[in-house]
Amino acid sequence: MLMALPVLTAAVAVLAFTNTVALAVAGSLVWGVAMGIQESTLRATVADVVPSGRRATAYGLFAGVVGAASLAGGALTGGLYGYSIPVLITVVVVIQVLALVLLAATRAMRR
Repeated sequence: MLMALPVLTAAVAVLAFTNTVALAVAGSLVWGVAMGIQESTLRATVADVVPSGRRATAYGLFAGVVGAASLAGGALTGGLYGYSIPVLITVVVVIQVLALVLLAATRAMRR
């Protein structure tokens, strides 16, 4: 399920940052699907890998890291949006390809 996240996130950038309302709405819908997968899957993963006595701390750290990454990503997106939308889309797609490669490599190492 996690392998779908980088693909969906790249699709959001391609769809949402257009001049077409229908594509922007489609991008928003894809974003909702990606967030639903991310929120449920990653929280369940924390529960699976962290002992019950440390889950509260793990969820707090998880929320802090996700929040900081969201802040950094939002700042990058805003800066690139003001600079060039095609560059923004390219950067998002490249980052998501790298995320997919990293996720695949991590999964291969765990096997």
